[in-house]
Amino acid sequence: MAKATIDVKKLRNKTHLSQEQLARILRTSWVSVSRWERHVARPSTNAETRIRRLSELLTRIGAALPPEEIPRFMETPQPLLRGYRPVELLESDYGFGDLLAFVDAAKSGDMA
Repeated sequence: MAKATIDVKKLRNKTHLSQEQLARILRTSWVSVSRWERHVARPSTNAETRIRRLSELLTRIGAALPPEEIPRFMETPQPLLRGYRPVELLESDYGFGDLLAFVDAAKSGDMA
């Protein structure tokens, strides 16, 4: 059974990201984001995975981080993530699990 496609435009608007910012996070071009939003093209399997992971991450973050801070957070190396930037961890199953644990720990105040 195929998973429902995430509405890229709704995701982008919810986070107040420009097409260019979202493209940078998803490691694609703003032209691709524009095409996905207009339903002219579909994301590749890898891009769809990154979109789903970003959506899950943003759900986990919730109101703990203002939407305008999302791009900076995604691009900032995090010492507790072995110096990786969150955007890099959208690529890896293992890394993404670490990223979700990092966010959950930060929200609970347990960052020791």
